[in-house]
Amino acid sequence: YITFSRTGDELIIINTVKIKNYLYGVVPKETYPSWPLEALKAQAVAARNYALINSNKHSHEGYDLCDTSHCQVYGGYKSETIMTNRAVNETLGRILMYNNELVEAYYHSSSGGYTEDSENVWSNKVPYLRGVDDSFSLGSPYDSWQFIISDEEIRTKLIENGLDVGHITDVSVLSTSESGRVIELMIRGTMGSQVLKKEKVRQVFG
Repeated sequence: YITFSRTGDELIIINTVKIKNYLYGVVPKETYPSWPLEALKAQAVAARNYALINSNKHSHEGYDLCDTSHCQVYGGYKSETIMTNRAVNETLGRILMYNNELVEAYYHSSSGGYTEDSENVWSNKVPYLRGVDDSFSLGSPYDSWQFIISDEEIRTKLIENGLDVGHITDVSVLSTSESGRVIELMIRGTMGSQVLKKEKVRQVFG
């Protein structure tokens, strides 16, 4: 069923569904329905784990999960396909566990050829989140890319995140992980400097 609520000038539409029906609308949006069935089934399990672990992510707003990539993309009934529904049905009730706890089954569109140790992205070392070779990602449109940004755009993004070093004078990489990803990024300006660490780099630059 659907309920409506209002926060200030914002109208919030809440779609209440069973987790099976929720996954019917998630799996085809987070994969391509043309993928092999076993890949779709793996996605269904990962998405189920995510939903269970993050079921209170938006509790302060009166609902569990949003329908964007902030949580998982959910397309509702209109996005359902025969194969993705089959993947959900054939994994019904299946979840991933480690030491009797639900696994944070993170997933991505492309790893660039190598996944990352959890502590190189966030802070905590998680035993089952270890960097490994991922040859399946090689050859995808996203395994190698460039992002060009001006010094003024850098300053604007820093200010938007509560950081201001003045006009940018230098940007340098202080450390990288085994996979070559940036762990620490130094940004110097006319008013000082800031070191962005790990996930903070992506949070600032998008």
